[in-house]
Amino acid sequence: MRHSLKKLCGALSLLIGCSMGAFIPSAASAQASQADSRLQTILKRDKLIVATFSTAPPFGYTDEKGKLVGFDIDISRLIAKSLLGDENKVEFVSVTSEGRWPAVDSGRADIGVSSTTVYPDRAIRVAFTRPYIDSGMSVAVRKDANVNTLAELNSNKYTLANLSNPQMMDRQKRFLPDIKVLTFDTPSSQFLALKSGQAQAMQMDTPVLNWYAANNQELKVLPEALAVTSGNAIFMKQGDFQLWLWMDTMVQEMTAGSRYNEYTEIYRKWFGRNPPPQRFYSAAAN
Repeated sequence: MRHSLKKLCGALSLLIGCSMGAFIPSAASAQASQADSRLQTILKRDKLIVATFSTAPPFGYTDEKGKLVGFDIDISRLIAKSLLGDENKVEFVSVTSEGRWPAVDSGRADIGVSSTTVYPDRAIRVAFTRPYIDSGMSVAVRKDANVNTLAELNSNKYTLANLSNPQMMDRQKRFLPDIKVLTFDTPSSQFLALKSGQAQAMQMDTPVLNWYAANNQELKVLPEALAVTSGNAIFMKQGDFQLWLWMDTMVQEMTAGSRYNEYTEIYRKWFGRNPPPQRFYSAAAN
């Protein structure tokens, strides 16, 4: 009996050891995985390549001097400073709404920082960090359209400027099924359609529309939101845990940790107010 029990214990130990070996990566495989990460490529290259919009103020746009500026641009520079020690060690790749996904999947860019809202269907295509800024969706209208509610706007007398993404199409069908629609590839094209009177309304991230309305007296933002508060996040090619972990940690440090003061300066610069407080007991909350 004692001999049989000893044999059984030996067999169980062998089985457990084999099973654990199947789940616990070896040191060699862990090192290989780390070496294959895009994070190591960035460090060796000593430059971060970021896919971003150049036509979506105040997140990313070209100013009157031809310089790329905006909240997302400054956030990218803060990331480069934290990762590589210099905010200028960053290169920007300008993308369209649909072009941002292949930019990271193809390796043309390391990450995307382009006022991108997190949706489950998008998470099938790319990997997202936690949000680095709260957002939402609203509608801006021309004041001469004389509409004050979504119900008043929901008529074939009016035209809505959309971006070419399925989320905007879905919101239009739910909230404004009777309105006519024009579809564009860039936010600046949407805005030009609204500014010229080709369209009477456009939907976009609430901070973007607030910025447009503040700088164009003929526009206003309707008070009704098209969606609950959502979040814009950094995105990258799926499957790279090392890169994702560093970027997600960086977002945590910007919004609630060691980089919060620098993040606050950027946020206040572009939105004229402080971001959500770092902690409920912090001085910023008082």
